[in-house]
Amino acid sequence: MARLARFAEPADLADPRLKRLILTLALPSVAGLLINALYHVVNAAFVGGLGTPAVAAISLTLPVFSLVAALGEGIGVGVAANVGRLLGEGRSGQAGAIASTGLVLATVIGLVMTGALLLAQGPVITLLGGGGETEPLARIYISILAFTCVLTLIQIVCDFIAIAEGNSRFSMYTLLGSFAVNIALDPLLIFVLDMGIAGAAWATVLAKGVALGAYALYFTRRWGVVQVHTRLIRWRRRVTGPILGIGMPTTAASILTAVSFAILYHMAGRYGGDSAVAAIGIAARVVLLGYFPIIGFCLGAQAVISYSHGAGDYRRLRDGVRFMLVVTTVFAALFSAVMLLWPHWVVGLFSDDAGVQAQGASALVAFHLFFLLAGLECVLLVLLQSLGKGKLSAVVALAQRGYLLLPLLLALPLVWGMQGVIAGPAVAAGLAGLIVVPMFLWQMRTLKARA
Repeated sequence: MARLARFAEPADLADPRLKRLILTLALPSVAGLLINALYHVVNAAFVGGLGTPAVAAISLTLPVFSLVAALGEGIGVGVAANVGRLLGEGRSGQAGAIASTGLVLATVIGLVMTGALLLAQGPVITLLGGGGETEPLARIYISILAFTCVLTLIQIVCDFIAIAEGNSRFSMYTLLGSFAVNIALDPLLIFVLDMGIAGAAWATVLAKGVALGAYALYFTRRWGVVQVHTRLIRWRRRVTGPILGIGMPTTAASILTAVSFAILYHMAGRYGGDSAVAAIGIAARVVLLGYFPIIGFCLGAQAVISYSHGAGDYRRLRDGVRFMLVVTTVFAALFSAVMLLWPHWVVGLFSDDAGVQAQGASALVAFHLFFLLAGLECVLLVLLQSLGKGKLSAVVALAQRGYLLLPLLLALPLVWGMQGVIAGPAVAAGLAGLIVVPMFLWQMRTLKARA
């Protein structure tokens, strides 16, 4: 047990080797995010053995549980930004209050979501387009996975707490262990025990239970820096306010992203038919694949930024932000270069249809015209969250896939048809740059003055 405790020990957020510290925290966070994304692919592959209606059933539930994940991410970001700052200030007791209250908040929201899904699963399935053979399978899947709302929200917040105190490695291994359990249980429950789609749902429940078991051990044994306990829960505005003020823009951005993509697909189908929907879908998945490492890197590095702000070390904060910007921008430049130089080859990996390849290549180029700014946008968002600037973080988080993109998706296709659909995300990204670049320079000048 002592060896396990040493293995789970958080990194020293005051380590003077700044670049090494950021990489130590950020790279496991990137791996954890990719593992989480891979889960959906593997789960769908196993369920595919049950036939098309089963695949359709789990696909229908994706928007619902994406909403649950968005709520968890919002609470988690709010908790992490404040925990990191408070640890930097040397107020570990208050950090424990934030963490404990955040976990209870996640539990309450999870219970509400579970109740809502159990009571309204029929209307939800109908709203999402379920019918025929798909509906009974979707009911089975949702009725079981509804109970994971609480588990999912708690696990996400636990991940963010661990990352905030400098233990992204423990978060990564927890996600990896949960993923391994899910992979092992899927074929056993689905095919060997002949539970079908219910087996896939129970595999997910049990895998999440394993992850929460690991965190229960982590917190009860006090392997980390932050204490989590019921006696630390505080339902005061000075505790819940910072969590929601920083976290809710993140949730809103995730929800708006889902809405924007739904409208994007609808417009593609309206102006270009099924091949256009497939093309847009491929381009959108590829660009999200590029965002995952950037987001993961920034989430892992946020602990250092928040801690430096709390400690009042603004020179270290600026140096950390600069290093984050260099790493994420280099990655964004390399990734976008591949997409801009060989778009037909990339789309060809997903489809051999000539029409899909032509439209997909155009969409891929358009979506990556301003991808170079992706690192800057993410770094700025983490900086604003770490500084406690909730309103400014909302301006950044909601820009590219929210208040800029939605009007463009409704207006441009009326003028240019399918080309307008493809141009919408590109124009929104360019306009977002006009917001992000000046705001980043302003924040860096402010930090320089404080340093």
